[in-house]
Amino acid sequence: MNTEVAVAIVLAVMGAGLGSFACCQAWRIRKQDKSPRSHCMNCKYQLQWFDNIPIISWLILRGKCRKCKKKIGFMELFAELALSAAFVVSYLFWPWRGKLLAGDGFEIAKFIVFLVELVIFMVLFVYDAKWKEMPTKILIAAVLVGLVWTNIEFTRAILLDGFSWKIFAELAGALIILPGFYYFMYRASKEKWVGSGDSILCLPLAMMLGKFWLAMFCLFGSNMIGSVIMMPLVAAKKEKHAMIPFGPFLIIGFLVVFFFQHAIINFVTI
Repeated sequence: MNTEVAVAIVLAVMGAGLGSFACCQAWRIRKQDKSPRSHCMNCKYQLQWFDNIPIISWLILRGKCRKCKKKIGFMELFAELALSAAFVVSYLFWPWRGKLLAGDGFEIAKFIVFLVELVIFMVLFVYDAKWKEMPTKILIAAVLVGLVWTNIEFTRAILLDGFSWKIFAELAGALIILPGFYYFMYRASKEKWVGSGDSILCLPLAMMLGKFWLAMFCLFGSNMIGSVIMMPLVAAKKEKHAMIPFGPFLIIGFLVVFFFQHAIINFVTI
């Protein structure tokens, strides 16, 4: 079997398993559940290994608990499929894939950090989509992983290219336009337009994009995606002040910009 195909398959399986883990953690945080084993949130049935096979178990059980038959919901299946796909896409469309396949140590470290951040983003995605808020401790974890990414980037740049203020200026621009904008919106609206969690989530997004124009496109793209998807739903419900979980759209916008970042930079520097 081709090595790249084998790696993609391994990543797909890992992503599905970690997607299940991410969704489980979102529920545990919400319910303040500290039990050592996974169980049904309705009847407390302790899940067996064959109930925890990502994607397959959900399909076999048709999205229901084996014991009480209460619906589990589609978010669990979505998290497993989405993170599985995200892991594979990250490998196949990595912006610096040549360096990754060549075994560059810095690039491998960045790739691993990116996958870890994807798992954290999935926890936030699920939590915000279901309950319209994001837990602070998971946001802090995302920021810390973002700092690890930034340190790798800075270390690499300094060791290979020598010290330059350019990389710091580019990061500062990203931080001003993305988390800075959402923090301003949060303060100006007194949390009516966006929540404080959105501005915190934007910190690791800006760190991993690292450039003003990429952050700008992320800001624009996230708002466009959110408007296209949510406005018809809000209009159908006729709720003028409906709360919109914006975290998922920020994450989707970030991923689109991240994987197309070279095309974006080439476009704005024409």
